[in-house]
Amino acid sequence: MSNSKVVVITGVSSGIGQITAEKFAKLGHKVFGTVRNKVKAQPIEGVELVEMDVSDEDSVQLGIHFIIEQAGHIDILVNNAGTSLIGAVEETSIKEAEFLFNTNVFSILRTTQAVLPYI
Repeated sequence: MSNSKVVVITGVSSGIGQITAEKFAKLGHKVFGTVRNKVKAQPIEGVELVEMDVSDEDSVQLGIHFIIEQAGHIDILVNNAGTSLIGAVEETSIKEAEFLFNTNVFSILRTTQAVLPYI
């Protein structure tokens, strides 16, 4: 397909990320989906799973480097990976809140910065 794109989607283990990966793959794009643990992840037809923890700088660099080795470039990045906390604020530790922000906020910056040189 001449309009085929190289698509990277973070957090494809379930939910919106998984469905988005499936849709891009069905459209004929080369899709790389990131998961924290490839061994535990369920395969997704047409999607190459890449082990990458978006909350860890080294893991992001290694994951993006692997994708570039495979595809040569990246056309589309979907920053989907995220987590949540359920409970009262007074029961939330600073460590839990830091993990939440690291995953849901700083991972977007971290992953986007890693991908930008290849777009």
